[in-house]
Amino acid sequence: MNRKTRFGFVLLGALALTPAAFAADYSLASGAVKFSAPDAWPVLMEKRDGARQFIALQVKNPGDANALARITVTTEQVDGVGGFQKFLNDGTARARKLPGYAAASAPGSSSSLRYTASENHEKNTYTEVYAFRSNIAIQVRCIRPESAPADWISTFDVGCRSIVTTVEH
Repeated sequence: MNRKTRFGFVLLGALALTPAAFAADYSLASGAVKFSAPDAWPVLMEKRDGARQFIALQVKNPGDANALARITVTTEQVDGVGGFQKFLNDGTARARKLPGYAAASAPGSSSSLRYTASENHEKNTYTEVYAFRSNIAIQVRCIRPESAPADWISTFDVGCRSIVTTVEH
């Protein structure tokens, strides 16, 4: 295989994994929170009724079939800013109880949390972003193996940021 052909296959593969190729649309909280994700990210679990709703998407890591990388969007109907603060405090407290919890050294905003922790004997990187809109508390939680290949991490992180940006607005 020559260099041009190999480059073509690599480019096609990268385009197939690019989060910009969104195909599946999701909504929570009676349509107040909407986002899109690639079809290649199947729904692991979902609950779309009641005051607390969520959608968990699996982001498959071709380098590690046992890894459970995922992005979860959770909404909860709350009573004002106080209810949002409780939602944020409860989420932060749960994170700190995870085995091997260690806060990331890079500072985040007051409504985001970055850390590592262990799950199923694997060290993962977590990013949690919280938002508040019209008495709806929102959490986007992105979990990926810390030791994944750099190109896959980049694709995962771009997808996570894309969902966060969409959900925050």
